Amino acid sequence: MIDSISWLDAAVAYGRQNWFELLAALTGFVCVYLNAKENVWGWPISIVSAFCYIFIFYEDTFYADMALQGFFIAVGFYGWYEWLYGGAKQDTLAITRISRGHAVLSLITGVVFSALFAYLLSTRTDAQQPVIDSTLTVFSLIAQYLLARKILENWIIWIGVDIFYVPVFLGRGRYVTAALYFTYLILAVMGYLRWRKRQAAQKQTFLVKNDLYNT
Repeated sequence: MIDSISWLDAAVAYGRQNWFELLAALTGFVCVYLNAKENVWGWPISIVSAFCYIFIFYEDTFYADMALQGFFIAVGFYGWYEWLYGGAKQDTLAITRISRGHAVLSLITGVVFSALFAYLLSTRTDAQQPVIDSTLTVFSLIAQYLLARKILENWIIWIGVDIFYVPVFLGRGRYVTAALYFTYLILAVMGYLRWRKRQAAQKQTFLVKNDLYNT
């Protein structure tokens, strides 16, 4: 009983000291959950979460992650608009697949900019883990852009990124954020499976409509 009370007291104390991180984590979870469900309200909530994390990562001197949140805010507004009006007739955006050429270009871009960003962080800042920080940041940027365009493969990149982010945040002592990214990993898998099913259904609907039009 005493151990349970001690654990509860420790949890309450942690919450009081890290309420800003808890707010960022909660809004982050909600936004990814809504994105996986193709709910457009995930975007404005993502803006709130990213704004909170700017201050958290600044405190931890993880400047690449801090810059990433600024990008997330910008893409939040972009994705919000695109999901509402980015379709062929300025209507709801449909799920699509990435082409082989764009996939190769995304990979090359990720590797090159990760190396460049890592060099800048290691030579110009006091960043603690410039290589890991830069690599995860750059591929998160790519994944977020693909998410804003409703490209299915964004979830594959997020799965890879989240797998690495969990131990990174555990090592930083950001246990709430580590738990959040583990949840992100689960949601990314769910999002991929759900979007793949939805994309197949959309494709089938298009083929049926096209057959009816041609008959």
